[in-house]
Amino acid sequence: MAIAAQLSLAQQHYQAGNLPDAETAYRQVVEDDPEHIEAWFWLALVTDQQGRPMEAIAHYQKVLQLQPNSAEAHGNLGSVWLKLRRFDEAIAHHRKSVELMPQNAKAHYNLAIALYENNQVDEAITYYQQAVALMPEYANAHHNLGMALYRQGKADEAITHYQKAIALEPNHASARNSLGVALYQQGKIDEAIEQYRQAIATLPNYVSAHDNLGIALKQQQKLEEAATHFQTAISLRPDYANAYINLGNTMRELGNYDQAIAYCRESIRLQPTNADAHNTYGCVLVDLGRFEEAIACYEAAIQHRPDFADAHLNLGIILLQVGEFRRGFAEYHWRWHTKQCPDLRYTHALWKGEDLTGKIILLTAEQGFGDTIQFARYATLVAQRGGKVVIACQKPLVRLLSTIPGVSHCADRDKDNVETHVHSPLLELPYILGTTLETIPATVPYVFPPTDTTIQLQSFPNVRCKIGFVWATNPNNSTSGKRSCSVKNFLSLLEIPEIALYSLQKEAPEADRALLQGRERLQDVQDQLTDFADTAAAITQLDLVITVDTAVAHLAGALGKPTWLLLAHVPDWRWLTNRDDSPWYPTMRLFRQNKPGEWAEVFARVKQALADKVAGRSQEDSRLPILDSRSGQSQMHQSFISNYQSPISSSPSPIPHPLSPSLPASLSPSLPLTGFNRIKQCRHGFFLHNVSDLMVGRSLDLYGEWCEAEVNLFKSLLQLGNTVVEVGAHIGAHTVVLAKTVGLQGKVFAIEPQRMIFQTLCANLALNSITNTHTYQIALGEAFGFVPIADLTRQATHATVGGIQGEQVQMATLDSFAIPQCRFLKLDVGEMLLSVLKGATQTLQRCHPILYLVSDRPNSQKEAIAHLTTLDYDLYAYNPPLYRHDNYFQNPRNVFGSATLHNVLGFHRSLNITVNGLERIQVSSLQI
Repeated sequence: MAIAAQLSLAQQHYQAGNLPDAETAYRQVVEDDPEHIEAWFWLALVTDQQGRPMEAIAHYQKVLQLQPNSAEAHGNLGSVWLKLRRFDEAIAHHRKSVELMPQNAKAHYNLAIALYENNQVDEAITYYQQAVALMPEYANAHHNLGMALYRQGKADEAITHYQKAIALEPNHASARNSLGVALYQQGKIDEAIEQYRQAIATLPNYVSAHDNLGIALKQQQKLEEAATHFQTAISLRPDYANAYINLGNTMRELGNYDQAIAYCRESIRLQPTNADAHNTYGCVLVDLGRFEEAIACYEAAIQHRPDFADAHLNLGIILLQVGEFRRGFAEYHWRWHTKQCPDLRYTHALWKGEDLTGKIILLTAEQGFGDTIQFARYATLVAQRGGKVVIACQKPLVRLLSTIPGVSHCADRDKDNVETHVHSPLLELPYILGTTLETIPATVPYVFPPTDTTIQLQSFPNVRCKIGFVWATNPNNSTSGKRSCSVKNFLSLLEIPEIALYSLQKEAPEADRALLQGRERLQDVQDQLTDFADTAAAITQLDLVITVDTAVAHLAGALGKPTWLLLAHVPDWRWLTNRDDSPWYPTMRLFRQNKPGEWAEVFARVKQALADKVAGRSQEDSRLPILDSRSGQSQMHQSFISNYQSPISSSPSPIPHPLSPSLPASLSPSLPLTGFNRIKQCRHGFFLHNVSDLMVGRSLDLYGEWCEAEVNLFKSLLQLGNTVVEVGAHIGAHTVVLAKTVGLQGKVFAIEPQRMIFQTLCANLALNSITNTHTYQIALGEAFGFVPIADLTRQATHATVGGIQGEQVQMATLDSFAIPQCRFLKLDVGEMLLSVLKGATQTLQRCHPILYLVSDRPNSQKEAIAHLTTLDYDLYAYNPPLYRHDNYFQNPRNVFGSATLHNVLGFHRSLNITVNGLERIQVSSLQI
């Protein structure tokens, strides 16, 4: 067949969509005429359209070999390279195409696409603009130019070009979708929705438009309709991870948590590295109170996108909620990179904690009224750095915060300009000053009512308790729904005799205010309150404030007024978890929802507590302020260990740790179990113990603690993030404390060889929700092998494990664990001590851990002490008593008499630690 006929046949096949036959015909042409440029060109086009880009590239290169200045071949070859993400090659060929056809709008357009895809947005805009200048009716070029401008933050210019594209082609679905995105970002939600609907009307299977329409509808709280569009997007494209993410978030807001979890997990399965998927899943888990899992999700999101500000912020909030303040506040600093926070003021002069002598520092309010009141406490600490402290806050707080000790001046942040040398947002101060859970500055009161107040509360006859109350938060707050309750719940408190209620609610709806009118023993104070100083004056005339999570709660706490705070099931981070007190406010008591949205049960507890208070049955006032116990611990940090042998005073109602479980209402402090075990609620959590254990178990059972003097010592030696090794962990009475002390970012290795005791150890870690501890049922020594361990199933007590040959347990060395860091090494291994130390030589020489050697017999560690002195350890005798009069249960019965432990505390000389109050052990005086 003649070449012309063969070409005609190839074109007929191509026009009919029969690409394989077209390819065969073109191949025949180039076989007959190897230099037939047109056939090579069409052969390249056909192979590319059949998904064989590398063959297409070879054919286009053949065209350019035969005709180097073929603009069309350069353009098409550039487009194939672009498909393969080979940007340099793509851009080079498109540039050549533009050079050869400078008046061709399509050539400029294609070059612009390649540049845009290679993140060369500025240059891409130049070529898109050239394309529309050459062809003003080029709708696609207008659309793409709009996308490039939008990416540069020029939304208004982008919108102009989107609208131009739509004017040229009213059914341009992509332009309508893009216009919808731009309008949405400008807050024009209704207009955005209209564009998305138009795009879908033109192209019903437009996945991105369905997804975007769902997002906009969700923003308007049209959650059911939003879910429908997300589901449509998924049905059209089952692997579209973004729609699963959005649907999961929607189900979360609808309260359908099982579905939310399922959709989030599917999005992660589809795109394991999608940071948004992990972040959204974390948010769902937070709502369910599954904080440890949420932390893992946020960390995964950050791993996949290290600059993901929202994930950093979310992680920071949850770390704060579980009490991990150091790391939490560091992550919380990322809020300045999110849309949730305004821009930093005076970014060039941020305070970093340096001395302020001779300087003015401006502390600025950045969030709500409650946040400002809570963190204004730091102004006094800042003033101690030598400077003049000025607070710029919301106008309703100006008079109140002017009363804080150390504050020179308080200004309206929205109007007044303050001359300053340095500045800090208030919520940055805990980060700058290194606040931990134990070092919160909680001295109250730190604000004071005005001395010239005219606020006067009404007096009612036969009233013993005046109670202020607030039932609703600002309705514009995104969490208002879960934090507010019906005023009727508070009105039910009037069923309790001898109380009076005073409404401190500001801007209450008229319907709610009407419910307050005409009731005995109730006054609505709203009309008297012009600012928070007035509210403070009212609160000082009350006996108690009961409120949902509002600024009034912070105000009452800052005034030192007894305050009962009613919290949602998963409250704001500052209220932590699993505790009914607040380390921020010593006079505050927390009432938490047991289930999301259920206020009835909360008010049942409040009514009972209030009835007890009025009747004089409440023990609330007997609690020691949080400040006392924390101040004592702070002093111990300063003096190190000089007073450890003196009993440490502590409250009979200790502060629960954020990782500790709450006590179910149905569970008594002591829960008998079948057999020889018991569960007891003790000072540091729940503990399973053997009733025949005459040492640790007996102490927990009678006193609710085991050797508490040691606990205070451990806490003074450790900090968040440390690694601890406990060899001979027993049932975990101290393991739990060690794990809580080093926090979630720390780690504990707990080693216990005896099988039954090891099982109890694991049970106690689980009972107290400890997740940072690794347990091993193994014996340690100086070599590998097996060693017989007593079989306690044949013994009546866990107090000792020697004397009875029993089960064979594997033995290893501590060095074999290859632990990279170790701050504290606690050894309770009896006669195996020297052997264990020899097997830990590398660990001791590498990590220089603080040593704590436990023994219940005097002079039982002589050889080990001599060995440690050769490793440059200074050793001190430490003999804590087994019984403390001020024990957790306040039990006066002393079953241990004057018995003490005969322990040794050791510090490597490289640590340069000076120890006062303990006797140093001299090797020369030992009889070995």
